[in-house]
Amino acid sequence: MDERVSGKSHDMTMTSLCEQYQEALGRKDLAFVLGLFTDDAVIRAPVSGAANVKDFHAYIFSNTKRTAMRFPNVIRRRDAPAAITMQFSYTLAIEGGHIVVLDGVANFEIDERAMKIKSLTFVYDPAEVRQLMAEAGIAPPDHPEPAFAQHAR
Repeated sequence: MDERVSGKSHDMTMTSLCEQYQEALGRKDLAFVLGLFTDDAVIRAPVSGAANVKDFHAYIFSNTKRTAMRFPNVIRRRDAPAAITMQFSYTLAIEGGHIVVLDGVANFEIDERAMKIKSLTFVYDPAEVRQLMAEAGIAPPDHPEPAFAQHAR
């Protein structure tokens, strides 16, 4: 019985970590976001490729006026106990008054000892984002992916 309770508590803690990330995105709170991730964490997304946490969020925050992320469904992965996949709906307002709604999934891999996010992978269709970025004159990250991913936080 204790094992089940502690497992459920562990799931709630990992979910809470992901929810804190969602809230920090809405506030555009870079310092708080950085505190949720391990020092060597990597984020992967269709528009930016692989990036370190600081560069990824600095880019997002500097190119959006407002952001809102909802995670309506949480999926516990059976093949990876320290991972949660969350369905998301991410609304962002970019320069020029464009509103983009991304629907997809975010896979959080958690460092269980530190109880921090060690990897975050977003999966969504980037076509509309790329088009609106081009219309608004927002340059995509212009970096060779491996170098961008290896910058220190």
